[in-house]
Amino acid sequence: MNAIKILSSLPKKLLAVSVSLATVMNPVDAHARYVTATVYHPDYNGGPNYCGGTYRHWGISAAHAWLPCGTRVRVTHGGRSLVVPITDRCECSIDLSAGAAHRLGVPIDGIGSVRVDY
Repeated sequence: MNAIKILSSLPKKLLAVSVSLATVMNPVDAHARYVTATVYHPDYNGGPNYCGGTYRHWGISAAHAWLPCGTRVRVTHGGRSLVVPITDRCECSIDLSAGAAHRLGVPIDGIGSVRVDY
């Protein structure tokens, strides 16, 4: 039995709920958030980070409010995408190292809107 026959046999209310859930629960976007990214201040270069390492201003890393240390997230901005490890904590949505911001085209002295997939 194909999917169209199965769906056409469902009551209309159930079909509407199924389609709505399929839209909301799309596995591709299930863990994607659009957030405002900030960039670490250069004064933190060489200092310790929350996860036990050393922050490198021109390295590729990020801080996040609640994702565990070592989590790798895909950050996308303006058509550019980069996988970044979470190595620190921050109070904002995501705080990028200058190296990560530069590769993504986020102004290193400001903020930018990004998509974060985790």
